[in-house]
Amino acid sequence: MAAINFWNPVSCFAVCCLVFFIGELLSHMAKGYVPGLLFSCIIFLLCFWAGLFPADITTSSGLVTLSANIGIALLLTNMGTMIDLETICREWKTALIAFLGLGGILFAVYTVGIPLFGREYALVAAPPISGGTIAGVLVQEAANAAGRPEMAGFAVLVLSFQGFIGMPIATLCMKKELSNKLKRGDFDHDATYDDNFRLPSMRVFKDTPNYMKTSTMYLFKLGFVASIAFFIGSMTRIPGDGPANYYLNPNIAYLLFGMLFARLGFLEKESLQKSNAYGLAITALMFMLPGSLASVTPSGLMEMVFPLFGMLIVSAIGICIIAVVIGKLVKYTPFMSVAVAITCMFGYPGTELLTNEAVREMGEGVTDEQKARAKTYLMPKMIVGGFVTVTIASVFFASFICPIIFK
Repeated sequence: MAAINFWNPVSCFAVCCLVFFIGELLSHMAKGYVPGLLFSCIIFLLCFWAGLFPADITTSSGLVTLSANIGIALLLTNMGTMIDLETICREWKTALIAFLGLGGILFAVYTVGIPLFGREYALVAAPPISGGTIAGVLVQEAANAAGRPEMAGFAVLVLSFQGFIGMPIATLCMKKELSNKLKRGDFDHDATYDDNFRLPSMRVFKDTPNYMKTSTMYLFKLGFVASIAFFIGSMTRIPGDGPANYYLNPNIAYLLFGMLFARLGFLEKESLQKSNAYGLAITALMFMLPGSLASVTPSGLMEMVFPLFGMLIVSAIGICIIAVVIGKLVKYTPFMSVAVAITCMFGYPGTELLTNEAVREMGEGVTDEQKARAKTYLMPKMIVGGFVTVTIASVFFASFICPIIFK
């Protein structure tokens, strides 16, 4: 009887899911201060080195193909439906600092990163640092297309370790901000907020009847809008330039068209979640990351340590500098400005977890009412900051950087 090979699509899928689950479990035990992705990547690296996992374990599962072909398009279009323009407009100062703060990464790349670590290391690190798994996947795809799988692995490492730099900075700044406002008595009384702000309605489509709200309907609508975005984005390819250079990158088009069609009423908010396909789509996206680690050898990892942590540190410094400058213009304190901009290095749910932690540790003698007011003040800024950097700005940033990395 022929020997049965353990590694088949089903077993590859199950083992990869197990590794990610263990990473999530360890992150939970660490109270969220250590990203689950970091634990997962360490497990994958060790198992690749020990020969326990085949190098193609993620691609053999079939989910990588799913994500590369349609997953990213659906996820980005779905992200567009989740953009709450009213909240972003109310917190426009926060959004501005978060968006422009990413300019600090470019500042760091061209002033310190390229001269010190080399062009490829500096540019490959930039999109993952800008926030979000999708930004990391985009640069990873660019590296694989250029025949540089080791640089794709480097991008995954950057994505895994950035929280260790961003979280302590955000925590320190939030605590300083809350402490200063507490001393001034800002939390002794309720603040007034304009909760009635609304943008003009753009809805032209009627609500979908309940009997039509099925998984296939939600997926059809997402696919339809993503197709329009892809065609329009593809039509803007820059003549005579690289094959991945556009005036309107399709990845940005997915996001913008998702937002537009949600405002028009054609797409429901969080359509992918309502279709019950969000979990599988996110899992497929995660599967795209660790495969590149198979090309990272122990000696190669040691060579990456200096540019890895070097780029994380200088980028964080660049973000802080730009954030403080922009914050001064819109009358935000340096501490609040930095806390908002540095969310690109960890995103949600880190923004909520760290905010709760900062409020909880405000010190003895602080009343529950003061803590509630502090949370009301801080939470919207951190959530909007993380959303703008990870969901919106990082896609723009990655779409701009990726085509020029390996030129």
